[in-house]
Amino acid sequence: MMSFAKNQASNRFYRAGGVKNCRLFCVAMLTVFILLFPACGKKAPPVPPTFVAPPVVKGLKTVLEKNIVKLTWPVPEWEGKDENALAGFYVYRSQIPLSEKPCEDCPVRFKKTADVRIKSVKFDGLYAEPLEQGFRYSFKVSVYTDSGYEGETSEAVIVEY
Repeated sequence: MMSFAKNQASNRFYRAGGVKNCRLFCVAMLTVFILLFPACGKKAPPVPPTFVAPPVVKGLKTVLEKNIVKLTWPVPEWEGKDENALAGFYVYRSQIPLSEKPCEDCPVRFKKTADVRIKSVKFDGLYAEPLEQGFRYSFKVSVYTDSGYEGETSEAVIVEY
C-alpha cells in the first residue's frame, strides 16, 4: 500500500510537469543570478600587482642661446629592477603663436618631439632644439622604463622667442 501511494504521488509530480518545472526554475534562478551579479571590481587594464610608477622629472630648466633652447634636468632616483630600469625620457612640446593671447583655462596640447635615451649611470638629461621666432613654447619631460612604462610628465616650462 505504501508503494502504491508513493507511485501515485510521483505520477502527480510528473503530470504536473515536475522535472520540467524544476529545470525551468533552476535556469531562471541562474539567469537572475548572472544578471544581478555580473562582476565585481574596477574595470581597467591589467597591472602587475607589484607595479610602481616611474618617478616624475623635477627641476626642468631652460637656457635660450640665440635661437636654440637647451633643456636640462636631473635623472630621478629609481630603484627599479633590471627589466624595469629607467631607459630614457620623452620630451613634449607645445608651440603657440605670440599673437594669440594666453588662455589660463584652455588645455595646452603637447606633442611628443624627442626620445632621449639614458646612456650611462652618471647621465643628466639634456635636449636642444632650434626655435622659430614669434612663438610661445612650452616643454615637459617624462621618464620611461625598459619595460615601456611611462611616468607622469614634469611641470611645464615656457619659453617665448
